[in-house]
Amino acid sequence: MTPKLLHAKVTPSGTLAMKPLPTLALIALAAWLALPSASVAASGPGFADVTQASGVAQAMAAHYERHPKWWLSGLNLVDLDGDGQLDLFLAAHGAGASLALLNDGKGHFRPAEGTYPSTEIHVAYDLNEDGRLDLQMTWQDGGGKWWLNESEPGRLKFRETAVTAGQGRANALVDLNRDGKVDWLHERPGVVFEFGDGKGGFTPGGSLPLGAMRNEVNTHPADFNGDGFMDLALHWGRYDYERGRSRIYLNDGKMNFTDATEFSGLREDGLAIKGIGDVNQDGHLDLIVLEDRRPEIYLNDGKGKFTKLPGAFAGMDAASKPRYVSWGLAVVTDIDNDGIPDILWNGRNFLWVLRGTGGGNFAYMNKAWGIEDKSAASVDDGLCFGDVDGDGRLDLVGYTGALDGQRQVKVYRNELPAQNWLRVRPVGGAGNRGAAGAKIRVTEPGNPGKLLWFEQVMILDSQSAHSYYALAQTERHFGLGARGAVDVSVEFYPSGKRVARKSVAANAVVTIAEP
Repeated sequence: MTPKLLHAKVTPSGTLAMKPLPTLALIALAAWLALPSASVAASGPGFADVTQASGVAQAMAAHYERHPKWWLSGLNLVDLDGDGQLDLFLAAHGAGASLALLNDGKGHFRPAEGTYPSTEIHVAYDLNEDGRLDLQMTWQDGGGKWWLNESEPGRLKFRETAVTAGQGRANALVDLNRDGKVDWLHERPGVVFEFGDGKGGFTPGGSLPLGAMRNEVNTHPADFNGDGFMDLALHWGRYDYERGRSRIYLNDGKMNFTDATEFSGLREDGLAIKGIGDVNQDGHLDLIVLEDRRPEIYLNDGKGKFTKLPGAFAGMDAASKPRYVSWGLAVVTDIDNDGIPDILWNGRNFLWVLRGTGGGNFAYMNKAWGIEDKSAASVDDGLCFGDVDGDGRLDLVGYTGALDGQRQVKVYRNELPAQNWLRVRPVGGAGNRGAAGAKIRVTEPGNPGKLLWFEQVMILDSQSAHSYYALAQTERHFGLGARGAVDVSVEFYPSGKRVARKSVAANAVVTIAEP
């Protein structure tokens, strides 16, 4: 096997078209954004800075007083103590002094009692399937060590394990060998596969050699061509890599991966894949990228071929520009619950809140919604989000401050007009309770042809925003607008078993388990 071989087979030894938005529509959108009612930073609906009211500002000030050299390097919203609320973990680089804050369910945070690891969270996942969220944390400088969660509500307790992964920061969890048990993908050298035993242990399973590329290799597992097998989107680079490099590998279901970057309509050099999601609501996974440091959307035809959507981002001329493309992640969600996908995007010196206007097009909303577009993202996360106060709207937590000084955190409460929503918790079988790889479809009641949402569960760390509603069980949020009910189906992976729920009422959490 050589690095240039198109078909890379993993061995046991480890060797291993959419039209742009019409001009008149763009003019209308720009006019709408310019209306006084849309300039909501001061008086209208948007996001309110509740950093003080939440208790986060006071907790951080006290922590800085005790640890004046604290290198804040990551933000995570995760349920640390198993009470069903999203807690806030403020990470520290290296052997620093991280700060865990417990949430009372109303968006008020207090320092956690008990013991917990004091570095950076890479992946939060219930590894041993005991109903509590385990943590994969920094080990040495960049590597990963798993900590088992033995906490009780109100008090933290994490137990260090011997399960580690080299020195790479980038990780992903997916059942790659299709045995029903989640596997662990991490970098260096190339992408290393470790097969899970379903109980929290892993054994070497091979690797995908990638040739002479620099770390970190960020892995996004997803089914791009709709054949039911998990493909791999890869992006790599470090501090000094400004343009980005990416590849797409298609999986034939037998652990054979074909470099399909050119076939996919993408360029390897100068393009960084930052996010994956169905942005135009057609049931196919699209790509959110930085191409020559510019934000772009590539739409998927359903067979793994991608076409750039011109002019997908309105108002981006006012946004902060990316410095290095190697940091950050774009996440598809619905920040205003209107039923149209939005994008939250964080990187090294920027934070973008992008409201979907339909068809894979987006409008830059930071100024209108009162959110700073500067983010001092460094080694790890500069953005996390979730419903911290239980009102059904997604709140934001992000960095401010210089990279080389004391960083501060802003907590933004979502005060956009209330609309209906639904959260779906798919629960897979033993060995993959987190339902990695499952496909969720939300449709109009009684009309399966009217797709509202499509999402595939991807569990990964890609330098930012990876704490995606990280409860003990995987949870996904969908805005419904004025709809009072929808139909929901989950296709589990790798079994292909499908479970459907009809007329699911809005403003609730529905749990769907694999038979």
